[in-house]
Amino acid sequence: MSPRERVHAALKFESLDRVPVSGMAWTIGAMAGRFSTKDYANSAEKMAKGQIAFWEKTGVDLLHPTSDMGQTAEGWGVKMRYEENLTPMLDVFAVQEASDWEKLRVLDPRKDGRMHVTIDAIRQIRKDLGDKVALMPYVPTPLTSATHVCYMEQVMMDIVLNPDALHIGLKTMAESIVAYIEAIMDAGADGALFATTRASAEITTDEQYREFGKRYDEHVLRKLRKQDGKNILHVCGVTPHFQLLSEYGNANGINWWDRGSNLSMSEAKKGFGDRVCLVGGMDQTTTLILGGIEEARREAMEAIAAGFGDRKGMILAPGCEISPHTVFDNVRAMVLAAEEHGGN
Repeated sequence: MSPRERVHAALKFESLDRVPVSGMAWTIGAMAGRFSTKDYANSAEKMAKGQIAFWEKTGVDLLHPTSDMGQTAEGWGVKMRYEENLTPMLDVFAVQEASDWEKLRVLDPRKDGRMHVTIDAIRQIRKDLGDKVALMPYVPTPLTSATHVCYMEQVMMDIVLNPDALHIGLKTMAESIVAYIEAIMDAGADGALFATTRASAEITTDEQYREFGKRYDEHVLRKLRKQDGKNILHVCGVTPHFQLLSEYGNANGINWWDRGSNLSMSEAKKGFGDRVCLVGGMDQTTTLILGGIEEARREAMEAIAAGFGDRKGMILAPGCEISPHTVFDNVRAMVLAAEEHGGN
């Protein structure tokens, strides 16, 4: 199977020649290509070269071309801060008070923010690598986007105190995100790594996320053309709303930090493995940065044993974006473990 076919088959619960691998590589593409993080975040050519360089160093099946959370948020007026060798950071928020939610406008992904950087990078990567890799860039959901244009604490307060204004903003952001995902798929992406990062109990209740998160996430996923479930939900946190996320249509995978949350790979396989492709298994906070090749290999083998016993429905991956300082050989060790122990 080609890497692209392998990822598609995993998300469709079809038989696989081996477990596919994602490195969850975003900003580290700058290091792989020897670019500054600012140049990488603002140049489609450099992003494409950086992602390809990461692929060449590691051999992963799935790339997530992107740079930072501000690619979309900048379109709504957010200002960024750049520091060398660090992921670009949100600096000045656009929404300062509840009435500002109503001032947001639907974005054009080709003109607003830096979405065009990822769109054009995808087109170049697909041209250069063809089916040698699957492409699913990070795309924030409406509620996640809300916390990129406004302080998270204020968003959580607006859920309680100013829900009508927040709903207006979420509707606007949802339409912008539909247009963005359509554009990346037209450029050659297979789908999106759809970041439902606020769907965790330490941030929202189940009821809150259903009203302010799931409602708009599903609106986006329903409106996508040319799609058949090849999207992966990405959730952070210790107590992810896994049951809620497993109900989504047009998103067959869930990526979560199984090594740091209260839901292990084996537990997820037992409870959800027959209906959700499990994307995880590796600890991006310790093993891939501080561990050696053998430790990364052992952790990968353990994850494969826990989540790939039936030889379907798993993608070996870190639980979130890997640090720009992650050791490339450790990611390569994941791929070698998949090749040696993740097959039939």
